[in-house]
Amino acid sequence: MERRDVVTVGDVLRECLEKSSMQGRLDEVRACDSFRVVVGDYLASMCRQPYMKNGVMTIGTSNASLRSDLNMRRGTIANAINEILGKEVVKEILFKN
Repeated sequence: MERRDVVTVGDVLRECLEKSSMQGRLDEVRACDSFRVVVGDYLASMCRQPYMKNGVMTIGTSNASLRSDLNMRRGTIANAINEILGKEVVKEILFKN
């Protein structure tokens, strides 16, 4: 038996994700992981793990001054995360205590 088309495992996985509509959720998980890269390890360590739902990233922090600072920079943070991902995944960021 001769093989005609060689397909990589990555291509097969990408195709399965697209067919199962899980690509959007995977992008949201990648966006949450990118938060630490964008704000740095020190600031990320002062925040709880971000989570996303329907394009809204929610991040908890008990430090009021940090929350205020991050709230003022949320547009810049969202743009940086979207730039890393190559598409608009984060539409809004909410900081809660």
